[in-house]
Amino acid sequence: MLFDVRPKEDRKDLYDRDKEVDEIKESIDRKVWIAVYGMRRVGKTSVVNVAVNESRYIVIKLNLMRIYDPKKKKYPKTSFVSLFLESINEAVKKYTLGGRLIRFVSNVLGIDENSFIDFNLVKIRPRLKKFRGEDVSSTIRELDLLAGDNKRTLVLIFDEAQELMKVNGINFSSVFHDIYDYCKNTTVIFTGSSVGILENMLKDLEYEKPFFGRFIRRIKIERFNEQLSRDFLLKGFAEEGVTVQEDVINDALRRFDGIPGWLTFFGSEYSFRIRHGEKQVNVDDIEKMTVEEVRKEVKDFILGTQSPERYSAAILALDRLGGKGSAADVTKVVSSILGNVPEPRIYEILNRLVNMGFIEKENEEYSLPKDEPDRKGLVLAAKDVMSLVT
Repeated sequence: MLFDVRPKEDRKDLYDRDKEVDEIKESIDRKVWIAVYGMRRVGKTSVVNVAVNESRYIVIKLNLMRIYDPKKKKYPKTSFVSLFLESINEAVKKYTLGGRLIRFVSNVLGIDENSFIDFNLVKIRPRLKKFRGEDVSSTIRELDLLAGDNKRTLVLIFDEAQELMKVNGINFSSVFHDIYDYCKNTTVIFTGSSVGILENMLKDLEYEKPFFGRFIRRIKIERFNEQLSRDFLLKGFAEEGVTVQEDVINDALRRFDGIPGWLTFFGSEYSFRIRHGEKQVNVDDIEKMTVEEVRKEVKDFILGTQSPERYSAAILALDRLGGKGSAADVTKVVSSILGNVPEPRIYEILNRLVNMGFIEKENEEYSLPKDEPDRKGLVLAAKDVMSLVT
């Protein structure tokens, strides 16, 4: 169903992403590593899920948002290792793998094989510190051999891969060098919503020894244009058996600005309310739900920075400037709110907000998002933080 708010798995449920899916599949088959990126809620996870949903692939997916904490600058190695082993454990059960792989991991951790198969955290957790970067590489080599023995391709997915930069105690350049050079049945996919930070990580990886010179293909997932957004909503409502007036469709196009996640949520919630007897659905109520989601996400991020009042003031300055302005313009407004603040510091803050995907930049002008949920949620989060810190 088009309006299923969960990440898609089946190609028939994914709207207008054939080009991107085919690019990913061809890259996997040619063993080319890939970075799939785009703004939040644009559908990266669904595109990747559909692309790798093939019997000829063995998929290991590490969702690094599981260890994400906006208040932490670094994550302990054990957080990553636990996620890594849990992801492998899920694959072992799904693809009925085992044998030497389970024995290898059990030997490294010093536990019985059943503890790994059952993923008994009580027994495993004290041993996680023993698991080194070399053991990560060796485990992936074992998986690569298993894939080759079964005439399949191993696909390693690092979702929100920019978080790898914050993991202590593992040299990922060395790990990826080892995979690239020795795992001939393996392809790696990096995904990320913090586009600027992900790109910085990829550049560091590509230019850092021992991974230097390796190629990672970039595939960008764009928001829908107005025509695609309209067609998506019309087809989705037809699937739901719900009739919607033209003015409601136009209102949704204006509010949600082509972002598939918001359009999907709107379509799902609107259809649900119509089917359950609401004759006049208040779209404002649906929008408020999306705004609150952004508000919490941005508030957590700002409170995790070293200068929450300056980040908040920069966002509020853009709002006062009508949604866009240069670094110099923003600095003037921020200084009127907080007192004198150096322009280089505001420039740094604005660029970090761009890298995180919270605001946009074109040439030398910064702007708030055009869609209502992200723009309103961003501003409300800034106001919340300012009320807490000033």
